[in-house]
Amino acid sequence: MSMTQNAERAILAQTRRGLRTLLAVPAARAGGLAKVEEINIPGPDGRLRARYYEAESAVAAPLLVYFHGGGFVCCDIDTHDSICSWLAKSSQGRVLSVGYRLAPETPFPGQLDDVRAACAWAFQNAQSLGASPDRLALAGDSAGAYLAATASLEINRVTPGAIALQVLLYPLVHVQDSLWAHEELRNFRFLGRVACLYIARSLGAEALPSLLDVDLSAAPPTIVAGGGPMDPVRADVKAFVEALRKAGVDVKEKKYPVLMHGGLNFTAYSKTAVNALKEVGELVRSELAR
Repeated sequence: MSMTQNAERAILAQTRRGLRTLLAVPAARAGGLAKVEEINIPGPDGRLRARYYEAESAVAAPLLVYFHGGGFVCCDIDTHDSICSWLAKSSQGRVLSVGYRLAPETPFPGQLDDVRAACAWAFQNAQSLGASPDRLALAGDSAGAYLAATASLEINRVTPGAIALQVLLYPLVHVQDSLWAHEELRNFRFLGRVACLYIARSLGAEALPSLLDVDLSAAPPTIVAGGGPMDPVRADVKAFVEALRKAGVDVKEKKYPVLMHGGLNFTAYSKTAVNALKEVGELVRSELAR
């Protein structure tokens, strides 16, 4: 390993530790939950950490399976504990947060393989958790939203309607540099471009399929929540929403002008994050009650 690679690995390790310190705040978890349980899920290369959240008086509805963001290289179920707890509480439902192997240690599509395994487990075990046995909802933020959207398409192409809803929080739509270079100096695109160059190299996946280039007709009803000028993916999210609607998908969109990318993690510090998750959760409850 070269000195440059050693330096990059050291920076990544420091970044991961810093994010855990900042975001894995037990006090930020929503109160009033009936159950929070640690679960190990069998994955393609060992066990996957998962955490199950159940609201008090949880309504009968599909289990919401959540995949965390972090650019495929950072974060875990602990850094996203507060998001999932607030979604469970505000939706009056059940949320299963699942970790996946990170890059660069695991190149793409290892992350997607883990998501597929998690979805299979969720279908097999949803009824034992008190959720609907034949349908799931998938959710995630940023890179996790990419994984959720990709899995939703794959599953619904085989079994239409099996994924009843997808909830995408400031989704990462692609890592293609040619698209990020467009309007690079506007809407904080220069920050996103640098991040996506690193993500693509870490994944070993410069050809990671863009969600703008795939057939979206099998996508389930969709809730999209995004930020304002501090969210570099917002131009892509707009294009993605338009593509979903053009494919005939029902899309409910929530926009939060002061929300930065990743801002929903900051429930310990931000009323905006808490209020946004409450609104999204209430919308999830409404959509799954149909």
